[in-house]
Amino acid sequence: MPEPRIERPRFCAQCGAPVVVADANFCKNCGAPLTHTVWFNSNISWRPRVAVALSIVPGLGHWYKGERVRGLLWLIFVPLFYFSNAPVLGFLLHVICACNAGLGGAIREEAIANSARHRAPPRRRGWRQAAAQAELKR
Repeated sequence: MPEPRIERPRFCAQCGAPVVVADANFCKNCGAPLTHTVWFNSNISWRPRVAVALSIVPGLGHWYKGERVRGLLWLIFVPLFYFSNAPVLGFLLHVICACNAGLGGAIREEAIANSARHRAPPRRRGWRQAAAQAELKR
């Protein structure tokens, strides 16, 4: 019988009260919005730091994760750009390769979707835009 997954206890960042309801969006004591900060999957079979460390050789981190084709593509294209006339682009691709090896599959998709919901409100207009809008209304 599989073990039930135990969630970490959550607390309100504003007042420190424990959050009892698992999918609560606001604290019941102070009304502050609650953030869902569980970003990383805990049920992956590989270690993200090992994947990043192995990515010193482009594609080896992906190979470690079991993504053989993707690792082979990184192994071909990153050195191709390093040794062509675009070493800066090769370095940029190498950094992207390492980040992708470490974070690809380790970040929960629900966390990204929830963070998109809690975006900052749009910025207010500057005084020039407000003045121009008032001028148009006249």
